[in-house]
Amino acid sequence: MKLHTLSVAISTLLLSASVYAADAVPSLEGFWNQSFAPGTEADILRSKLPADAILINDAGGLELGEGDFGGLELSDSAKAEVAAYDFKDELSREFACNVPSVVLNMQAPFPFEILQDQKLIVMRLEYFDMVRIIFMDGRPHPPADAPHSKAGHSVGHWEGDELVVDTTHLASGSFMNNGFSHSEDLHLIERFRLSTDGNTLYATQLSEDPSVFAGKAARLVTWRKGNDYIWPYECDPSFGDLDATE
Repeated sequence: MKLHTLSVAISTLLLSASVYAADAVPSLEGFWNQSFAPGTEADILRSKLPADAILINDAGGLELGEGDFGGLELSDSAKAEVAAYDFKDELSREFACNVPSVVLNMQAPFPFEILQDQKLIVMRLEYFDMVRIIFMDGRPHPPADAPHSKAGHSVGHWEGDELVVDTTHLASGSFMNNGFSHSEDLHLIERFRLSTDGNTLYATQLSEDPSVFAGKAARLVTWRKGNDYIWPYECDPSFGDLDATE
């Protein structure tokens, strides 16, 4: 009888601890619009970037000029890709619906929505209707030869009140809309942090892709909480007369 009572007490304690742990992490749920005013709390995440990381200032609509790579040192193969790149192709019908990878998508000036659970976090991005699934159940990444996609494979965990997301298995895509693509070996680490008032979401990206650029590339992105919807992107290259601008 005593053993049964002890077993019930332990089970109740573990259940209570599990509920408490779930309640202890911030809720990132909601609709988020990109903001161009990061504010002082952004310094908390910025200070956690490696000292040798190169912070690229191109988030949102702040695209860098042709030939400006934000301080990154490109590999010979990436330089060759840039040399062969024709920026006029960006105005073509074929280019219009070329889906970027999540590396570029997350810092694009489009809203997204977060749905959060203990074992899963889902991000619905308006840009190209991308959906990110972040596994929070402790699973590892799949083997290296598993399929790659523009959203990649993401696993996450909480470090205090910060969500840390580790993404691999990304299909190659434009890194900064400046003539070169990242490889399928890019490794992305993101940190998400909610502001004190809960109305601003901060994130840093830290990317490593040795075959494309040296060292570590970083971005800081900020969103403000809104009350709207994710509208279908439904890219249609036949919409409008793109060829008229060529």
